[in-house]
Amino acid sequence: MHDKPLGETLGWKLIQSASLFRSRWFNLRQDTISVRGQRENTYTYIEHPGSVFVVPVTADGQILLIHSYRYTLDAWCWEVPAGTMGDAVGLSPESAAIRELREEAGATCRTLTHLGEFYLANGFANHRTRFFLAWDVRVVSRPDTEPLEQIAKVTSFPLTEVERLIREGEIKDGDSAFALLLAMNYLNTNKSPRFTPQADPGQHHIKDNHE
Repeated sequence: MHDKPLGETLGWKLIQSASLFRSRWFNLRQDTISVRGQRENTYTYIEHPGSVFVVPVTADGQILLIHSYRYTLDAWCWEVPAGTMGDAVGLSPESAAIRELREEAGATCRTLTHLGEFYLANGFANHRTRFFLAWDVRVVSRPDTEPLEQIAKVTSFPLTEVERLIREGEIKDGDSAFALLLAMNYLNTNKSPRFTPQADPGQHHIKDNHE
């Protein structure tokens, strides 16, 4: 398999590959494969450019959540700011996270902590996501949304309330719930952020949780 060397060693043979749909957001790919010499099957999946999720924490320890309308569900969802890398050409994941924080929450931060990288929906997508914790977040403007984004409000919650919202199912977006659980685990383990203060608030020092 031309881009799946592990699969090839396991006996997954690529017969042909077709692109069913392409966009800056994701591509839809369909492969015809045989596994260990058995009959041919098709495997259709999403090729994703990746995304970033950022959990905003204010100086007094509150977490900011956005209330976003999701057309796919026709419902309002409490979420953390997030976005695709598909329209972030030339940006690092850290810069993309800072951009999403500004656009979706109208907020800035002093520093970021990298919480880790994970794959979302790995049964039908190669969607790699990077999660960040943003420190000393301040709301400085209204959200600057795209035409297909609608954010009704940006609200701060104490950690205990976020835990309740997740536990009682009021945060229904699984990706955001996972991001918040990662962040709360970090906050409960590390009582103070690990960063070097910057003289220029526009300079964001990145500290990796796995260092």
